[in-house]
Amino acid sequence: MHRYATPDEAETAYYTAFAATDVALMGEVWTETAAAVCVHPGGDLLSGRAEVLRSWADILNGAQLPEVRYRVLQRMTSDQLAVHLVEELIRPSHSRDAPNRVLATNVYHRATDGWRMVAHHASLPLMTARPKPADAAPPTRRVH
Repeated sequence: MHRYATPDEAETAYYTAFAATDVALMGEVWTETAAAVCVHPGGDLLSGRAEVLRSWADILNGAQLPEVRYRVLQRMTSDQLAVHLVEELIRPSHSRDAPNRVLATNVYHRATDGWRMVAHHASLPLMTARPKPADAAPPTRRVH
């Protein structure tokens, strides 16, 4: 079993498992507890280690190796908890298409055996057209 000394090590292992479609390594990254939660883009809340890892097995088994790049946009860390806000760029290997941009929140908890992922929430940013200034409606106030 892998032991991750820092949240960054756990995160590197997570993205390595994703890019390699390595279900076993993905299992090493996630917490051993029932506290695991995951939301894939457009998906529902998955609760518990078994359900989360089953979803990853469904995604990774037989999948074409993806090209996965990520960058941490913000980190917040305490003694026991780390939250990373991340931009992911994902596309099939050898594709010339633009990658899908995913925004994710990765949460890591320090357990007795090191840092492990406890939550992953990923979503695709909405593509919305902004009105031109001349077309914009005057601002309104809402009273609660």
